[in-house]
Amino acid sequence: MELVLVGDRPLAEAAFLSGSGTDNLVIDAAKLSFACPLDLAGIVATAHWAAGGAIRVTLKLPSDPAATAYLQRMDVLRQMPARTQIVGRVPPDARTDHHGSLMEVTALNERNVDDLSERLGPLVTGFYKDGSKAGAAVFRACSELMSNATEHGLSERGAFMAVQLHTGRTTGSPRLEFAVCDTGIGVMNHLRQNPRHAHLTRDEVAIAKAIRAGVSGVKSELRGNGLSDAISDTSRYGRVDFQIRSGKGEVRVAGGPESRRTSSSGRPDQTSGTWAWLTHHLPSERQTVVQSRQ
Repeated sequence: MELVLVGDRPLAEAAFLSGSGTDNLVIDAAKLSFACPLDLAGIVATAHWAAGGAIRVTLKLPSDPAATAYLQRMDVLRQMPARTQIVGRVPPDARTDHHGSLMEVTALNERNVDDLSERLGPLVTGFYKDGSKAGAAVFRACSELMSNATEHGLSERGAFMAVQLHTGRTTGSPRLEFAVCDTGIGVMNHLRQNPRHAHLTRDEVAIAKAIRAGVSGVKSELRGNGLSDAISDTSRYGRVDFQIRSGKGEVRVAGGPESRRTSSSGRPDQTSGTWAWLTHHLPSERQTVVQSRQ
């Protein structure tokens, strides 16, 4: 199997797992030039999924030294499974403190979710004005995605999350990007635990249903509003781009206070678990950015 990562934000845009071999997974990042949190957490989650199935993992580092240094800085190399073969020159891990503008790829599970939430809170709310309702809404959305990963996406291999803040000096507006990738049962299998949704057979349909209010894999009239609230609440305070993929499907939501557009589609590969990526765009400049490309 092979996962080829080319250009900017490949996992967020077009890259997919290909091939049918079951002995070796090659994550080829040789032509990677820019990575977002979904790329970072997705690389690690894919590697752990493979290693959990006794598949050998090889990571080819980017030929661009800056891209390799960023993977190193964001702890992608540190979080790869044991015995991963690294191809390429590993740079020195000389890092500066950017605790106010990022959270490196971090393993997330039911034991540390509360601690990580406490770390994430000041990072998210500090990106917004003091006492901002926007910061609180975005933090609740991130917490919901973390809870879903540890409650519904629980697996022996766990989940991985990453956060990056951008000033937007070269793109017109600052933004917060949060991603969490779990290796659990996936959205459709979770929903089918509820007899109301046992008929579901397509992943993209299941995901689209899961982001509606009142839909849950748990048989309770009081459950199932988390994802719906996360999208509606954050979009009140700026433009939101939300992507969730699972199995052979994905759903994207884009919009702001006035309107939102939802699109769903099938995928040529299989996402083992659930990957979620939330980007919240702000109208004015805020914090410092580690990656200067964006």
